[in-house]
Amino acid sequence: MKSFKIFLVAALLSLAACNLTSPRDTSSELTQINGEYAVAGEILVKLKPGLSPQGFRPLWESRVSESLVDADWGSLSRIKVPKGQELDYIRAYEARSEVEYAEPNYFVDNPGREVLQTLVLVQGAQGIQPQGYAEQVADPYFIQVPPGDPLRATGPDGTVYQNVPYLWGIHRVRAPEAWDEGYRGQGVVVAVVDEGVDLTHPDLQANLWSNPNPNSSTCPGLHGYDFVDDDPDPSDSGGHGTHVAGTIAAAADGRGVVGVAPEAKLMVLRGLGYFGGTNFMLVRALKYAADCGAKVVNNSWGSGARSKAYEDVLRYGTGKGVIYVFSAGNSYRSGNRPSWPVGYSTLFPGVIGVGATSNDNRRAGFSNTGPYVTVAAPGAAILSTVPVVQNPSDPYAYLQGTSMAAPHVTGVVALLLSAKPGATPEEIRLALEQGANARLTGQASKPDYAAGGQYGYGLVDAKASLDYLLGR
Repeated sequence: MKSFKIFLVAALLSLAACNLTSPRDTSSELTQINGEYAVAGEILVKLKPGLSPQGFRPLWESRVSESLVDADWGSLSRIKVPKGQELDYIRAYEARSEVEYAEPNYFVDNPGREVLQTLVLVQGAQGIQPQGYAEQVADPYFIQVPPGDPLRATGPDGTVYQNVPYLWGIHRVRAPEAWDEGYRGQGVVVAVVDEGVDLTHPDLQANLWSNPNPNSSTCPGLHGYDFVDDDPDPSDSGGHGTHVAGTIAAAADGRGVVGVAPEAKLMVLRGLGYFGGTNFMLVRALKYAADCGAKVVNNSWGSGARSKAYEDVLRYGTGKGVIYVFSAGNSYRSGNRPSWPVGYSTLFPGVIGVGATSNDNRRAGFSNTGPYVTVAAPGAAILSTVPVVQNPSDPYAYLQGTSMAAPHVTGVVALLLSAKPGATPEEIRLALEQGANARLTGQASKPDYAAGGQYGYGLVDAKASLDYLLGR
């Protein structure tokens, strides 16, 4: 077994820590508001459309720190207030006629730390093996190719794919069948809102989005933007974002791994630092994606804080035809705590919630369930790209979590959009739902089970969803 097939948690944590970055202005102090962590001494205030923060007079002892301004959408400002008085100022601002809403600037933990908690290391006859949190035996995909999977090493254009038995998720969602028909994500820009992506990774470089106007005030940056440090370099600070990006669109170049949509372009939006980020950072990233050409946005993150700002920006983006894919969360064992913004999948057709399955097609033990899960996808022991600095000779590793399931669905959406570029979010969602494979999961699923069972509509299926979208 090759070295890259060994996932060493301690080593990954150590290497990631070499590039430690914490969100600006949040390293000093967090507080709990409404039971959720938020930045102490900060709130978010949204003015009604048509109003400018230049003419807005902050309340006494508060000041505008920075603003996201759009003539049509309105302006969202990050406002400094006295620590410990955040709720008082929120109520005071909401009483003003020009304010649409005010709320805490909630903090979102980096999902990479949560993903590591779903893994354990098991010493076996073949050395250290990647292992599911609940399982006691090695995943069969690390030993043999299970029967019934159309795994193959050569694509229709003659490209030889490496590590085929280990890319079980790509084949389980039937991506190669869509490739056979010529749909590989070409022409589709996929935004990855995460902790950045390794822009030097040899499996990702060819598929980085190139901004036609990198000096734009609305869409700055050549390959995307860093909303944590406010600069045009969205490089990865830990590894989570690079892993997600590889599952979506690693190039079919005969090396390492291949993504679900190997010809899609990756827009890199860093909304999380090594420890996490804030709602203000993430809302700006979600809006950038909608304004700057992304058609589908992967969001392998979430928190317990319901936010008006998230609802606001998702309404805006889906109204422009953008599809947002969110991971459902990994808290099933600790109470299946609802997560946001994935909870808005029940409100907006263009918001897709994704749960995780293991290689046996059942819900992974860590994966959240609930009505906000639209479909499920492979999320246990997924091989993908990691920053080159973490393992220069073999920059690939296993991770698992709903963070790894979401990019499988994002990649499928990119395949569908390459087949029908003008498809609306409603059409894409219906294709995902109607194409989902509920038979493989073997348990109740929507619409027969009102609450969605364990899997939403079932396991995402690129080929079946493609057939439905194209009316055949």
